[in-house]
Amino acid sequence: MLTPLSETIKKHVYELLDREETIRLAENLKKAAPQLVEETIPALISYAMLERILRNLLKEGVPIKNLGTIVEAAADAMNTTRDPDLITEAVRAALTRTITRRFCEHGQLRVVTLDAEVEKQIVSSLTKNDQGVYLAMGADMMQQIVSQLGESVKKFAELGQTPVILTSPVIRVYLSRMLSQFFPNLYVLSFNEITTDIQIQALGNITMQQKKETVEKV
Repeated sequence: MLTPLSETIKKHVYELLDREETIRLAENLKKAAPQLVEETIPALISYAMLERILRNLLKEGVPIKNLGTIVEAAADAMNTTRDPDLITEAVRAALTRTITRRFCEHGQLRVVTLDAEVEKQIVSSLTKNDQGVYLAMGADMMQQIVSQLGESVKKFAELGQTPVILTSPVIRVYLSRMLSQFFPNLYVLSFNEITTDIQIQALGNITMQQKKETVEKV
């Protein structure tokens, strides 16, 4: 079982991956899968793009040992997008067994879930500009999510486990980016990244809490 310290270390491994190391990894892959590399790197996937994808994966605790699968999934995704974040999401979907092994224990995955209304509100908060897509969430909604999530994170700490939140693939990367500011050791997974044979146990559920209105007596 991973300790908070080991999780923190894993969260920063991506900082060690530079262009030189990316090229070395590609060269090693070429020895095992020469045709794959010849057709994709750097003909389709530039070293800069590959580095960005690998750093994205490592930053969220996803191992990159299965580099062949990563390159194949990235190449397929690049038929429809050049956005490194969306390509990374497609790669993650191809690494379901890797992600499942990474975060599940004894066939069980303990998570925090999001109420359907919360997910709906988050989707409506997605905003796009020249730099890409980001969450433009209101302060009140953000405070509710962070507050409730904080209580659930305590339960994970009591169990000595890494906190995980499970959500839809549409909002996963953007929610992860936002929550990392408050919970650096929290991992956000999507439903399509978990194999179907895993039992999911919810330790908490984030809901929209209505503000209480003060009624004055006349």
